[in-house]
Amino acid sequence: MRMFSRRADAISRGVGMTTQVYAADAENAEIWDVGGRRCIDFAAGIAVVNTGHPNVIAAVKDRLDRFTHTCHQIVPYENNVGRVERLNSSVPGDFKKKSIVVTMGPRRREHGQDRVRPRTAVIAFTVAFDGRTFMA
Repeated sequence: MRMFSRRADAISRGVGMTTQVYAADAENAEIWDVGGRRCIDFAAGIAVVNTGHPNVIAAVKDRLDRFTHTCHQIVPYENNVGRVERLNSSVPGDFKKKSIVVTMGPRRREHGQDRVRPRTAVIAFTVAFDGRTFMA
């Protein structure tokens, strides 16, 4: 396979590769490789996002027309506030809810543990992927 040879020539062997599938196109949970084969994406970008989904593509295009990135903790923006409001409203219970949206599993865990210190318990999943840092 030409892509395998190109990768071997260009990328260090220290970077692992789980499959021999080189994505050329994606939609929903499907990937088409450079050879035109249709595959089901069971990994979804290491189980965090399905970027081939039409709704995700539309949201990215919409965001790119306005700005590509800003850190919400430095310069907040409305769609992050709206997303968290929708998340909070979906949580059951008659009490005020607050959330934090972060980009990585370790941050989620560390922020979560920091915020629940006055609480009596923390729920954690022992077989869930939670990032690649030593402490996570």
